[in-house]
Amino acid sequence: METNVHPLTAARTAAVEPEVPFSELSRRAAKNDWINRYVAEWQLLANGRVDAEYAMLDGSTLHYVVGHRLPEEIARQHFNGCTGADSNLERAEEKYQSLAVEVDLVSAGTPLSKAQLDFAYGVAVLCASVGDRFRDPREGSAGDQIRASYGPVPF
Repeated sequence: METNVHPLTAARTAAVEPEVPFSELSRRAAKNDWINRYVAEWQLLANGRVDAEYAMLDGSTLHYVVGHRLPEEIARQHFNGCTGADSNLERAEEKYQSLAVEVDLVSAGTPLSKAQLDFAYGVAVLCASVGDRFRDPREGSAGDQIRASYGPVPF
């Protein structure tokens, strides 16, 4: 059965419908909310001393990797990794430096070259890809944890 719709009614209806499907709008809104919460937590941790544009870009990048986890938790973990603020944890570069000295790759006090750091980060990425198979809906994967602890920052 065919219904006749007045052309003016059809034009008004078409003008009201969003150009982007509703589900896409809600996904975009959820992503923006996640990023804003990430940036807000980072600002709290850094006592307001943060480049907001960089933090937004960082949050956008992290959302693709660990967007299924709480943004506040990711901000704390990433802040600690970037600043070494967590006294129990060293930055990944410092851990790689200590290991390189242990295996006589470099002498104590000699910084690792860019190529050596890239190699270490590459090994971390390889290990993380294996850990991605082991995923918890709330906590993420073992690979996410490996990237957060040993990957390049920002990862």
